[in-house]
Amino acid sequence: VAHVRAERDILVEADHQWVVKMYYSFQDPINLYLIMEFLPGGDMMTLLMKKDTLSEDSTQFYITETALAIDSIHKLGFIHRDIKPDNLLLDAKGHLKLSDFGLCTGLKKSHRTDFYRDLSQAKPSDFIITSSPMDSKRRAESWKKNRRALAYSTVGTPDYIAPEVFMQTGYGPACDWWSLGVIMYEMLIGYPPFCSENPQDTYTKVMNWRDTLVFPAEVPISEEAKDTIIK
Repeated sequence: VAHVRAERDILVEADHQWVVKMYYSFQDPINLYLIMEFLPGGDMMTLLMKKDTLSEDSTQFYITETALAIDSIHKLGFIHRDIKPDNLLLDAKGHLKLSDFGLCTGLKKSHRTDFYRDLSQAKPSDFIITSSPMDSKRRAESWKKNRRALAYSTVGTPDYIAPEVFMQTGYGPACDWWSLGVIMYEMLIGYPPFCSENPQDTYTKVMNWRDTLVFPAEVPISEEAKDTIIK
């Protein structure tokens, strides 16, 4: 219930062109109801599943709009903490809006969750990759096959989460920019940079990202795009 109330409070404050509009809310003794703007364009996850990859021009358009959306909520004093394609919605004209503020928190708070508790005391060297490496085609096929199931699972996917969030050592707005870089990689390559056959291996790759972030030669992208992702 707390995360739903948090989302309602943030949507009231974040009345902005880059954020899904909430028209009004009401509640009964059990439930809180949010009446939200309808966006007929679907979400970025569905678009990527249909297209596999986007051109650099299309990627630039969507990443720019997402960056403006992230900046707008940071200026209001919030960190989203859950930036991923599922939460990037498209209006009738194809413009992007940010949704799902259930995990959002204030910039001055260090939020801890049960989901990351087992990793809070871990060090990058504690993680060992257990699955065998896959080429880019197999990784894309595996990712696409499992993507929607991950989106609607109770645990979700760790692919877009910054290392400092896993470590629970305190984090700031940079964790949202990390997620944006992961999404840009996925748009251009066809899967997130740290995707694996199981969540534990994804954790491992994220925590050791300097060694595990690679750009497959068989999916060429410009040096400018690579530089933007790394930054």
